[in-house]
Amino acid sequence: MDFQRTLKSAIEFSGVALHSGAFVEVRILPAKENTGIVFVRTDVKDKPRISATWNNIIDTELSTVIGQRKGFRIATIEHLMSALKGMNIDNAIVEINGPELPALDGSSTCYVEEIRKAGIQVQNTKIQFLQILKPISVNVDDKFIYLLPSSTFKISCRVNYKHPLVGLQHFEYTTSSNYEDEVSKAKTFGFLKDVEALQKKGLALGGTFDNALVLDDEKVVNENIMSYADEFVRHKVLDIIGDMALAGQYRMLAHVVAYKSGHTLHAMALKELFSRKTCFKMVEQPLEVDETVYSEQAINILNTVPTF
Repeated sequence: MDFQRTLKSAIEFSGVALHSGAFVEVRILPAKENTGIVFVRTDVKDKPRISATWNNIIDTELSTVIGQRKGFRIATIEHLMSALKGMNIDNAIVEINGPELPALDGSSTCYVEEIRKAGIQVQNTKIQFLQILKPISVNVDDKFIYLLPSSTFKISCRVNYKHPLVGLQHFEYTTSSNYEDEVSKAKTFGFLKDVEALQKKGLALGGTFDNALVLDDEKVVNENIMSYADEFVRHKVLDIIGDMALAGQYRMLAHVVAYKSGHTLHAMALKELFSRKTCFKMVEQPLEVDETVYSEQAINILNTVPTF
């Protein structure tokens, strides 16, 4: 049996937020069993708390935002959530004194490194898994995401950008993957031609050549900060891990198959999942699944989109 995990000690971060440009400070604290991941806005009266769960998502434009629609919000949580999930941290309290997490270097590797330093505490309560039993899918135009039955958590992700240095990229994330080495260093990215329009909308105000990969029409302007040749699809996988963590204080067992997906599609998939109670089951021990059948289904799904 697997048991829940938290941090052995608190960790701290500070920096400029990617979209708001605000300077924020963050403390991540150990938490007791069955807490899940809970955010606290320390700069707001009464220090309101909110769980990092799908039903608390209030915005998905270029980041995942949780909060109260007529109250406080906490934006761009996906990189931290990805690090916590990638490192199998089930319970933590995240204190923040502003409306958005810091961009740091644009990836989740800073969080991962500090989690390593703090250490991980195995707790006394068993993990509860959320296991997909029947396929679920959502799509918008040619973009889609499927949650297929699996006895583990894995991702088959494909992106397709009309850019000479990106184009079609594919990445597989499985239980044998090393999150720290293979995913956590993948930085967020954007196109130079979009920056002005985004900033007029109050977005990307904290973006720099140090915390985001920037592409012009022909190249990656700051290629020197890249960690992987296929960094763009790996960052999408990083985001998928973080957004799927909003299933709640459970570890999801599913084969996630995604094409051109983003935060909006991820949130839609979680909403669809929880509206279909017969498609999943809460278990302490993963149920056996015919992985061959669903792996073939995943291949067939991806064969409907451009191939290499």
